[in-house]
Amino acid sequence: GPDQLDANKAVVVKAAEEDDDTSWNGTISFMDPLTAAAASMKSEAYIAHGKRPSMISMKSIHNLEEEKVENPTVSMSQVRATASSFATSISSFAQMAATTVAQAATDAAEQTANALDDATKPTEVPRLVPVELDQTQKDALIKHNVGNMLQGERVIMFLANLLNVSDSSGYEYSGSWICCMTFYRLILFRSSPPEEEEHIPTDWDEDCWTSQMKRPTMIQMPLASVERVEKFIYTTSEKTNLMGLAIFGKDNFREIRFTAPSYDDTSRILKTIQSYSYPGRQNLGYLFAFESKRVDVMNSVVIDSTGKKSITLPPTPKRFDPMQEFRRQFGHMNPCPWNLYKQINSKDYSLCSSYPAILVGPVTLPEEQQDTWHVLRQSSAFRSEERLPVLTWSSGKDGASIWRSSQPRVGLQGNRSQGDEYYIYSIMESAALAKSKNIVTPSKQSIQKLTGKAEGYELGSDIQMKILDLRPRTSAFANRTQGYGYENTTNYPGTTLQFCNIANIHAVQDAYTKLSKLCHDPIVDDTTWASLIEDTKWLTLIRMILSAAWETAFWVHLHRLPVLLHCSHGWDRTSQVVSIAQLLLDPYYRSIEGFECLIEKDFLSFGHPFHTRCGHGDGRGMEQGGDANDQISPIFIQFLDCVWQLVKLFPEKFEFNGMYLLVLSEHVYSCRFGTLMCDTEYEREVEAGIRQRTHCLWDFLESIPQCKNPNYKPSSKVLLMPLPMLLRSVELWVDRH
Repeated sequence: GPDQLDANKAVVVKAAEEDDDTSWNGTISFMDPLTAAAASMKSEAYIAHGKRPSMISMKSIHNLEEEKVENPTVSMSQVRATASSFATSISSFAQMAATTVAQAATDAAEQTANALDDATKPTEVPRLVPVELDQTQKDALIKHNVGNMLQGERVIMFLANLLNVSDSSGYEYSGSWICCMTFYRLILFRSSPPEEEEHIPTDWDEDCWTSQMKRPTMIQMPLASVERVEKFIYTTSEKTNLMGLAIFGKDNFREIRFTAPSYDDTSRILKTIQSYSYPGRQNLGYLFAFESKRVDVMNSVVIDSTGKKSITLPPTPKRFDPMQEFRRQFGHMNPCPWNLYKQINSKDYSLCSSYPAILVGPVTLPEEQQDTWHVLRQSSAFRSEERLPVLTWSSGKDGASIWRSSQPRVGLQGNRSQGDEYYIYSIMESAALAKSKNIVTPSKQSIQKLTGKAEGYELGSDIQMKILDLRPRTSAFANRTQGYGYENTTNYPGTTLQFCNIANIHAVQDAYTKLSKLCHDPIVDDTTWASLIEDTKWLTLIRMILSAAWETAFWVHLHRLPVLLHCSHGWDRTSQVVSIAQLLLDPYYRSIEGFECLIEKDFLSFGHPFHTRCGHGDGRGMEQGGDANDQISPIFIQFLDCVWQLVKLFPEKFEFNGMYLLVLSEHVYSCRFGTLMCDTEYEREVEAGIRQRTHCLWDFLESIPQCKNPNYKPSSKVLLMPLPMLLRSVELWVDRH
């Protein structure tokens, strides 16, 4: 009606006078046609001053009178008069269009498609040609090129005319692209066909033309996996400089590059990525894992009589239920050498904040006795991060078991703890109560074939516990200067100590960086590819972890001993080694259900710091990241690589396959699911309510038929192959890297 037209006219004039940048959105406008008209008017005002709109779109119309322009005869009042006249023309046009809207609707789709084609023709220097797309048309483009959006995924930015698009391969893709950003991911897809189609030579076998040689039509990256974003200047063949963005991923150091139509658009993309990728540790609720389920969560909130709000949405089931899992391990034993501690850490995680609520200790220290609490607190205080020795796996037959902890607080003075020493003695004492009488000691020749060594695997008759310090000896000794260190076996009679030489998180990050850069380098000497891979040290680190896990299984299974493992804090290398050792010893963990239980137990419940190691919600080099950047390391990716080596060697022994591990690895950084978020069980269950507020990664994996091994043959035996066979078969996980 007339009133609405007058209002529209006022909006256009006001937009021109105030130069509201929220109404200017580059090549394709997000706004209604009237707002797009204001943008067009702004462009005309710039052209009247002899300027290129794409080069000065950051400058405001009301600042033009202060500039030294080529046409000084054009005043600001003339610009405003032009704006008013343009707005009047728009109003008149709207009145005329109202009488022919039915006929125009039939041709709308074809006109929009033609306009989009004209606007997105690849040129060396992009032009600003506003194209009006309503939400339906945008949705149709996204539906055609991307497919269905995920639950809770909404588009927050839509921009066309991206040029000079390239990815980690280093290949620059021709044609014009569209950028679509949602709460979850950044998506780039073609809006025009490539200038040169790539065809398979007619006389070549198609199997030789691998997927790596085909050009993608869509590139995407989850926002949470963006490590950093950098601006760069792209110089065309005509010596024209364009502003572009380089987006680097945390996952395998992927890279996406492109140039935008204007500096405004470049800055807008940059700010949007930073806002949604780096909410910071205190604002993880803005990550997509929470956003995807926000509506269901809000609908389930109830308020009681006191005004307290609570979420009634049922949590997804745990894969690791401590009562059920430990009952499976040793509940049938009589007498049972182990004891469940259900109270000491369950109320407020006061004994150890990074441990699970329910712990397992020796039966000779029952939880009902007050002295037991005193011993446990002494042992906890003597260990780094209060991570005292606790059981994670029992053979269910005798005292053969795996225990985990952190390093002791020995220091240069050689500090001791009576509580910690008595606790270790109680473990050995309880294990001896259930010691098997039918231990078959393998011959020296058999041990040599298994280990590939003539000596080093003998065991004295007085040894009742094996302690594996997973660090290099030099690192463990250096930690004594900081008040930590390793056990003095003189103070722990019946034990023997061995160092496993596994590198720390910084060496892992360094090797992963070198490996990723090598795999993405399009120009390398492929004749020395194997040696280049070895030079990164990544496969060496894999072998060290597999070797330590194999030795753990060796001492537990052949010598029926309790084995205690720790590194510095006991949540990185320790989680890796104990988990792989259990894969070798326990067939249950080679099933899909068991493997998910294993990860929840030894990584999630025992406090592997996923948030700290993966940098969820933080970006490298960003203010939000802070000093936490030094703690980022692909520890869990390294663990999955080790598991892949076993699956590749014995595929029929595992219910899951390489596809399962690959998809799992892709969601370590994506934050699409909340399963692998937060640092501890306390943060996950008490503070964040992860199982109520986010979707479950395990449910997603179990819904993919290709992730299940159709040739799986369940077994009830240990998977203890000769160590040389295991180590010499280690190779690059090509699908992942």
